[in-house]
Amino acid sequence: MTPNFRLQPAVQDDVACSDLFMETYFTLDDPTVWYGNPDSEWHLLAQIFPDRFVTFPVFTNPHAQRYLSQRHGRIKTIVYELKAPCCLPSTVDEALMLIERAMHPPVWNSWWYGLGLVKELDPISTGLMCIPGIDTVVVTLSNEVTTEASSVKFPEHFLVDMRRLFERTKRKLQERIRLGKQWHVRSELLTKLAPKQFPAFVQVNSSGELVEYRITTTKPTPAVEKRQRQESVKAVKESARKLAQDAPQELLSLHAEIERVTLATMIERFEHKLQQSLNEGHWQNFFEENIFILSLLFSRAVQLLHTQFHAQPAQASGSGAQIGDFLFRELGQPLAIVEIKKPSTPLMLSSSYRNEEVYGPHSELSGAMTQVLYQQSAMRNNWLLHQRHFSDSWPDVIKCVVIAGTTPSGDEQRRCFEIFRHACKDVEVVTFDELLAKLKLLLEHLTPPPSEDGKNL
Repeated sequence: MTPNFRLQPAVQDDVACSDLFMETYFTLDDPTVWYGNPDSEWHLLAQIFPDRFVTFPVFTNPHAQRYLSQRHGRIKTIVYELKAPCCLPSTVDEALMLIERAMHPPVWNSWWYGLGLVKELDPISTGLMCIPGIDTVVVTLSNEVTTEASSVKFPEHFLVDMRRLFERTKRKLQERIRLGKQWHVRSELLTKLAPKQFPAFVQVNSSGELVEYRITTTKPTPAVEKRQRQESVKAVKESARKLAQDAPQELLSLHAEIERVTLATMIERFEHKLQQSLNEGHWQNFFEENIFILSLLFSRAVQLLHTQFHAQPAQASGSGAQIGDFLFRELGQPLAIVEIKKPSTPLMLSSSYRNEEVYGPHSELSGAMTQVLYQQSAMRNNWLLHQRHFSDSWPDVIKCVVIAGTTPSGDEQRRCFEIFRHACKDVEVVTFDELLAKLKLLLEHLTPPPSEDGKNL
């Protein structure tokens, strides 16, 4: 069922506003037949003021028992302060568009779902209900997190940061669950089928929790060795200030060695992933966790602004959004869009064009380049919407980078690929193996030359 909306002029505390009502439904004996309520019983979804939106989020699925109940429990009101004043809408479509442009994903639900925070941010409203008397959230222009009477105030970027933190926590928990299942398979199945290859593991604690395991031999278990290494790291960390005074050179050498080991580990992970058939989402998560790799694409210092950013917001129907993978800001304020594809993305056609020396670009490559150029154009066309987020930048120069495929192996295909990408002045194409080569070159430069005894200086 698609609800209708009604816009009605109103005055609240001597200030003119527009009330946006959403149609509601009821059913009688037959649960498959629904009827619309009269206008007087429609739900007041939002009040639109020139400087803010006051929303009253609810659940909008009539088939659920919680239909029309408050989406965030006791938190019944969410106020969204506007960065620039707006004119009061005269039609329903104008009102919905105003709300959609300001309160868009991935933090907010659309008006179709009754507004409010997305499900992934439910822990925020649940936590706020632990504070007595709080029933209103104000998304303010200030950067401070404060309380005032019955309301809590915080900036919108706080919600974005919290969602990103929740996503990282979720991925880590999923990894722990996966490892736990592997341990159970080993102890309950592999040990019984091939005991010599998979010796029995004995759980250290008696609670049944997957905390620590050890092999039934005199050799220290990997878990014990790991704990010993963690204790060593903890000891160095606690004594860092003292070490800086007593042995500053040794501490600097240790810090440099840690950086080299970290970089080497990152390279190993990168190489291992290149050997697998992973989707674009996996690579996007990998680069988000190791944003340093993407910084090698630029000659100047960069700052990551957003992941999965909206170059073009969705229409009222929910369609038409243009979502990019990464948005950076270079030193000097120019923006840069980075689009991530897969190492298996074909770059050049397998058959030559008219002769055996000329190969054209594959549709996957040209499509990716067109996609990022479209995002660039959408950013410029919608700059009035984006300007409040990037007030220190301009739309004149928006760099475009596509990371896709691996360097073609054939001489002629590789030559044609170089000719093609160097002719594309508005889009820089970088392959996955080139990114890996940059990491290896950096590690080579950071590794000191060996001394006469064969050890690194």
